[in-house]
Amino acid sequence: MKKITFAILLMGNFIFAQSNHTVSFSGSSSDFNVAEKIWGGDDVDYYVTFDDTYMYFGAFRVNGSTFGGYDHFTIYLDSDPQSTLTSGNGNTTGMAWDSNTPTLPFNADHRFAIRNNTAGESFHHKYTGGSWQDQTSGNVSSFNQYTTAYALEIRIPKTSIDSANGIYFTMYMSYNGGFFGANDGSYPISISGSTVSGYFGGIGINAAGCTPINSSNTPITGTLTNTNPTANGKYAHIDINSGDFSVTGDIEIVSGGTSTITAGNSLTVDGTLTNNGAITLESTPTSYSSLIATIVAGSGTVNYNRSVNSYTNDATNNDNDLISAPVTGQPFGSFADANTNLLASGIERAFAPFNNTTGSGAYENYDTTDNASTLITPATGYRAATTDGGTLTFTGTVQTGDVSIDISTPGGGSIWNLIGNPYPSYIDAEAFLTHVVSTETSGERNIDLLDNTSGIYGYDGDASDGWTVITLANDAGQLIAPGQGFFVAADSNDVSAHNIEFTTAMRSTGSSDDFIENRSSQLTYLKLNAATANHSYNTEFYFDADASLGLDPGYDAQIWGGTAPNFALYSNLVQDNTGMPIALQALNTTDLANTVIPLGVNANAGEQLTFTISETTLPSTVNVYLDDTLNNTTTLLNTSDYVINPISDITGTGRFYIRFAQQALSTTDVDFDNLKIYTKTTPRALYVHGVLQGETTAKVYDLQGRLVHHSVLNSNNLVNQIDASDFSDGVYVVTLSNGVQEKSQKVIIR
Repeated sequence: MKKITFAILLMGNFIFAQSNHTVSFSGSSSDFNVAEKIWGGDDVDYYVTFDDTYMYFGAFRVNGSTFGGYDHFTIYLDSDPQSTLTSGNGNTTGMAWDSNTPTLPFNADHRFAIRNNTAGESFHHKYTGGSWQDQTSGNVSSFNQYTTAYALEIRIPKTSIDSANGIYFTMYMSYNGGFFGANDGSYPISISGSTVSGYFGGIGINAAGCTPINSSNTPITGTLTNTNPTANGKYAHIDINSGDFSVTGDIEIVSGGTSTITAGNSLTVDGTLTNNGAITLESTPTSYSSLIATIVAGSGTVNYNRSVNSYTNDATNNDNDLISAPVTGQPFGSFADANTNLLASGIERAFAPFNNTTGSGAYENYDTTDNASTLITPATGYRAATTDGGTLTFTGTVQTGDVSIDISTPGGGSIWNLIGNPYPSYIDAEAFLTHVVSTETSGERNIDLLDNTSGIYGYDGDASDGWTVITLANDAGQLIAPGQGFFVAADSNDVSAHNIEFTTAMRSTGSSDDFIENRSSQLTYLKLNAATANHSYNTEFYFDADASLGLDPGYDAQIWGGTAPNFALYSNLVQDNTGMPIALQALNTTDLANTVIPLGVNANAGEQLTFTISETTLPSTVNVYLDDTLNNTTTLLNTSDYVINPISDITGTGRFYIRFAQQALSTTDVDFDNLKIYTKTTPRALYVHGVLQGETTAKVYDLQGRLVHHSVLNSNNLVNQIDASDFSDGVYVVTLSNGVQEKSQKVIIR
């Protein structure tokens, strides 16, 4: 046995790796992996590793040397490491042992010792209450151990070292005359007398699969919780579970270190985030976490647990989700293996890009054979479904630069393209739509590359129409969640491909759902809903100073796919109406008074149908009426719903209109020019169509000036009908009067 008392300065580079390895002790250094050897010299090799539950330490004699019965393998740990070594709990003065009281480079919290003798003694002391407290039972600790003349191995539960996320540690052999097993040029510490300078790194002890790195004498912070990191700080664990936190400067997650960002919270690094551990971002069905960094470097992993809808095929769940990869570059085969809750049928998985090259386009599911090596790429949208409504784990690269993706209208194909947010953070929808595309010479924006009756179409996962539509009319304050896929329609007049661009400037923090509306309170809008017991559908109206009664490219958006489904509610344009079913119609702010908009309704006979205002920010002075021309009724939707029981199927437009009017108009405010007077041959009648305020009389004169009809019109009816069956063919003059205003118009009755 070699025993020396010495003072040495043996600082050098060394490679230290944590491989997250579970060790079974047999007294051989082969119990550990080669990468877990942190130093070897002076006939002693030292090993260390950990798994989810334990830390494992080993000291092995080599070159024919042996351990004596009273040689001690001693380990000191700081379980709450700080960037200033002597901060935090613990003490720099160690236990008096073998006639030595070591002075340590950090505030140690725990001391372990094990030796080879007939008793197989091992000891655990913890520094509490100003002294080292014995944690052992008699002379033997409760930890698993293995001792021979060649091997000293000990397994320590993480719970016994305060469930630390990271540690400082130092190790040496000692006997009652001094230290040994440390006279090698690569040893990372120096011992002078009983003063220990240097330590075996600042390491994390949670992340699996860390790449070997030099971590000797690395000052770290063990755990940072809901606090802004410090520039140039190194951390064993960053825990963000409440709030948005940021740093200007570089930071590092050290080897073995971890960071967890829970749903609705964020970390922003305006600098380089070096990740040598593992970063995990969480989400729920209603909230998502965000990571924003200028650069992400290092050898560690980034996982995003992205909430994905389940497939249940029932009336309350529209099944599936439209998603994108918040981190990318993973082969689909390994992704499928890691996510056993991804809906499967044989080798096929419910994970499908959208192929728009033929017909109306189609989702094409990946399978684990042909697509095993297919990479999951940034900005590509996928339709996906889980078996449990849980999360799918994406592992890969964080996009920290601008990302572009082609959209196209292939000949004979569909204008619809499924793309998605390529970042592990929210992006601002307004910034996305208005971004000027760098590859377009004419200064066109993303929105300008889309069909002029479209915008962003996000699947909202409810049982109504299923889509949230975002255009320039309502993009203010709207965020697109991490890992969110959505449809855009390429310009149908241009079959060439164009690059849609996502930029880092669009990135944002947030906490909202994926395409559950987060409208700005400054927007003026109304959301109208039609519902039966089994169906629900919405259509929307926005009032914007840049919009009009006609088609406003970038503002008005058609129903997804361009065709109204069997149950639907939509509108037509007020002017230049081509019959396009509009999901979101933008009008001018001046159109809040005296504007009538055609509604399209598809509904089944025998199912009670209810029209209601589901959301609105319209001024309180604006009345919203639903006109049913078949039933000749007008309903003020501000105060009540409109309910009907159709006796036949309802299809298309022509029966229902939504009308906006200023509230509480006096008779002097009524504009008679808006009243329409016309005739029909079947039935032979004269009609007055429009809103009447107050008592209005109708008089009909022939061309000789003789009064042939006089009646008081019903102000509750949108359309008043005057029987003309007894009128001779010819020209008549109709005069309307409310006592203040008067309108006359010639009509022909045949």
